[in-house]
Amino acid sequence: MGYLAVEAGKQIYYEHHVGAKSLTVVLSHGWGMGSRVWGNTVACLQDEGYSVVAYDHRGCGRSDQDFADVSIEALGDDVVKLCQHLGVNEAVVNGWSLGGAVVVDAAAKLASNLAGLVLTAGASPRYTQGEGFPYGGQPDDVRATVQALRADRVNFLKGLYFEGAFAKDVGDDVKHWAWQISLEAGPGADASLGALADTDQREIMAALDVPALVVVGGRDGVVAPEIGRFAAECLPNAQLLEMPECGHGPFLEEPETYHNALLEYLSAL
Repeated sequence: MGYLAVEAGKQIYYEHHVGAKSLTVVLSHGWGMGSRVWGNTVACLQDEGYSVVAYDHRGCGRSDQDFADVSIEALGDDVVKLCQHLGVNEAVVNGWSLGGAVVVDAAAKLASNLAGLVLTAGASPRYTQGEGFPYGGQPDDVRATVQALRADRVNFLKGLYFEGAFAKDVGDDVKHWAWQISLEAGPGADASLGALADTDQREIMAALDVPALVVVGGRDGVVAPEIGRFAAECLPNAQLLEMPECGHGPFLEEPETYHNALLEYLSAL
C-alpha cells in the first residue's frame, strides 16, 4: 500500500500486489466507492499470478478528499501517473461504472503501455443521451442526482445499494458493506458523477485498438445495458459478455462467471 501525490501535494491511496506474470491489472472502482469493493477480484487475480493495482479515486476511500479537480480527465491522469510510478508497462485497465469512463480516458494516454481494456458495467462512451446516442438518461437527470445526494447523502446511498444497484440477491451483508464503503466518499466525488453528464468518449473509444472485454448486466438499472452493447460495437477489438440476470455489480452478483470470463480474456493477451 502507499500514497501518490497527484495534484498540489494531495494524494491518492493505492495497493500494488506484485505477481509473477508480466501483465498488471489496474482496477478502477465506480462512483463514490473505493478499492475495497474489488477485494474478491484482487484475490482471484493474485491466485493466477497477475500483478494488481487497486486504488481509490480522488475524494473516495482513503484518498484525500479536497481535490480541486475531480473531472474524468483528472481521474484518468491518475491512472497514468500510478502506472508510471509503479513501473507498469503492460497495463490492463478495468473500470466499473464511472470507473469505465476513467479507464477509457487513461487508455488513450497510456499508449504503448496499454495491453488491454475491460469495461465492467462501464459508463462509457456516454452515460447520458446525446446526438446519435439514444441510450441512458438525460444530462439533467445526473445533475438532479447530485443535488439529491447533497440533500440526504446517507439515505440516498442506502437506497442505491439496498434497492437499486443489484438485480440478484447478494444478501444484506454485501449491501450494507457496499453502502458503508460509499459513505467514505466526500462531496468532491459527487462532482465526478456530475462530470459524466456531458462526457462523450466515442472518438477516444473508436481509436483504442487493443483487445477489450465489455461486461454488461442485462438488468442493470444504473448504467443502461445498451451503453455497454454500444461500447462493444464502438471498440475495434472487443468481445461482449452479457450477464442477463445481473444488475450493476456483475463481479459481486455472479463472481464465478465474471472472474472466469476475466481470466479467460487475460490468458489470451
